[in-house]
Amino acid sequence: MFLNQHEIAQSRDYTLNNLLGLSSACLEAGQRLSELFSNHGRDTLYASSQQISQFGHGQLDQLTRFPAALWLEHSSRTSKLLGAAYEIVGETHKMLIHSAEAQIRVADEISYASLDRLARESSATIDSIEPAGQEAQQTGNTLVEQTGQKPKAPARSRTRAN
Repeated sequence: MFLNQHEIAQSRDYTLNNLLGLSSACLEAGQRLSELFSNHGRDTLYASSQQISQFGHGQLDQLTRFPAALWLEHSSRTSKLLGAAYEIVGETHKMLIHSAEAQIRVADEISYASLDRLARESSATIDSIEPAGQEAQQTGNTLVEQTGQKPKAPARSRTRAN
């Protein structure tokens, strides 16, 4: 690649900023998930202790409804937990996609800068070679005119490829 120092430093800065944004999003998601799960665990312990304390106070009529009530209450809390977790994971995934898009833009800029620089250098090379090619053509034409003969085509090989 034909990049100058400024372009290299700029692309490195963009890449580091993209990685910083991505790692910040992942850390934030981890913190939010940790908080979510700790709150869910605390709520589950509190609800369980409430049900056990009801049995301790002699409310045995709750015992017949215990498995169904516990399952319904637990499934409701679990569905809320999963909904919140999926929301956090979805937001983190969006940040991952945005970071990947930004990194692709950086790679595109590097590629375009390399192609532009290569085009500039190659056109300069072609411009410097073109006069030499024209002089060689003129010299060849002059030799042909002086000899009065047409240039012969190069002889072809008569060997067969087996």
